[in-house]
Order: sequence, then C-alpha cells, then structure tokens
Amino acid sequence: MSLNCSLIPGLSAAAAAAALGTPYAELFSPRRSRAAVARARQLAVYLCHVAFGASLSACARAFARDRATVRHACAMIENLRDDTRFDAGARRLESALVTQRDMICALLAQGSAQ
Repeated sequence: MSLNCSLIPGLSAAAAAAALGTPYAELFSPRRSRAAVARARQLAVYLCHVAFGASLSACARAFARDRATVRHACAMIENLRDDTRFDAGARRLESALVTQRDMICALLAQGSAQ
C-alpha cells in the first residue's frame, strides 16, 4: 500500500511552514510571494521531491508552479544545505517526513488487511 499522492504536498508544506513560521496556505498560492514565503515553498517542494520521491512535474502541479521553477527551488535548497545549520534542520525534516510516510503507509496497509 502506498501513500495517497494527493497527501504528499500537504505533508511537506506543513513541515516547511511550521519550520519556517510561514502560513501554510500561502505555500500553495499561485501568486508571487515575499521572500520568506518563497523560501518556505522552495523547502516544501524540495521535501516533496526528496522525502516522498514525487516527480518534479507532480510537485509543480501541486504547488501551482512550472517544472523549471520547481527544479530551481530544489537547486536553491541543495545550495543552502552547504550551511551546516540549515543542513541539520533539513535533514531532520526529511527524516521526520520519511518516518511519517512509513507510519501512514503501515497503518493504511494494516487497515486494508482487515
């Protein structure tokens, strides 16, 4: 059993919004945003792609951006990971999301087995 793909962007956005203190709903706005919101969205897109394995195209659709913008967002976060403090935080978020994904998948599998 796999995690419903429609849930993935929401999980990554919730993690990024909470970590960076940004309103969750703003991460899905199709409009340009202030720098803090754009950075949180970049992190959410990156987590969606890396922690959940979503394609760049799927991330683009979920966050109302084009694929090139999503590719740029992932590159920006990769560059920020050169900073050890940022990297430690990103690693913790990624690990927490993978754990959450695995837990949800196990619960879904358990429910479908009954």
